[in-house]
Amino acid sequence: MVPIGYEPSTFSNGACIMDSLWRSIRPYLSRTVRYLHISYLETKSEYEDTYLGILWIPFSTLIFTGMLALVFRHSDALPPSSFFLYVLSGFVLWNFISDSIGGSTNIIQKRLEFALHNNLSLGGLFLKILVDRLFEFGINLSVLVLAMLFLSPSNFGANILLFPPFLLLISIMSLSVSYLVNLVTILYPDSGNLTKTAMRFLFFASPVFWLEESKAGLLHLLATINPVSYFLSLAREVFGVEPLSAQVWMIGGSITLASAICAGLAFRYSQHFVRNIQ
Repeated sequence: MVPIGYEPSTFSNGACIMDSLWRSIRPYLSRTVRYLHISYLETKSEYEDTYLGILWIPFSTLIFTGMLALVFRHSDALPPSSFFLYVLSGFVLWNFISDSIGGSTNIIQKRLEFALHNNLSLGGLFLKILVDRLFEFGINLSVLVLAMLFLSPSNFGANILLFPPFLLLISIMSLSVSYLVNLVTILYPDSGNLTKTAMRFLFFASPVFWLEESKAGLLHLLATINPVSYFLSLAREVFGVEPLSAQVWMIGGSITLASAICAGLAFRYSQHFVRNIQ
């Protein structure tokens, strides 16, 4: 018996669309899984002479954030456990941001031969580096999730549904900034050392371990003009450390879009030039 309104052609067309969509997505998923596996092997090899191995990544993050939360808790605006989650969520994303900027000064200069040897395009090389960052970010993120489950499980709510768009935003931002920074260091070699020095200043100028408790003063100015502040807030909102703010998401999305456009134009007009760098 055929159900009323059933149209075989409609069902067939829908199946064809889904099959076509899967065929177009599958190569990217396969490549991502392959890159993640390579990232795991590379990271594992870096710690092969230690007892803890790859666990040193989350362990060092836990030690450093614990120290920051203990030393720099200067007010009673947040209880100790909440302040620790505030610092931990900020520092986990800061590591990702820091590597996206400071770790991108010599990707093309140092790893172009690796890309050619592994049959990677210029864009593929930066995607591979992005997956490396996301892999380490995921390891540190597991520390944050476990800490939240232990200290404040109520933080997990509908806000966690924003994690996919948050991950998309920081991935696009990381990829864009990474290429722009590397291109600048190719054109102006001294900017590499300048960038690494500036990252030390940016760490203290970003609300990684300090709170903006008033709507005036230097800290408020830094939190307002520093783009990193908005992405730190996004991470904290996703994990319930800070209340959701539509304005923060709009600003973060606008910064990401502007960076992506600049990086796209830069890549279009410079890819032929940088490919010939030896």
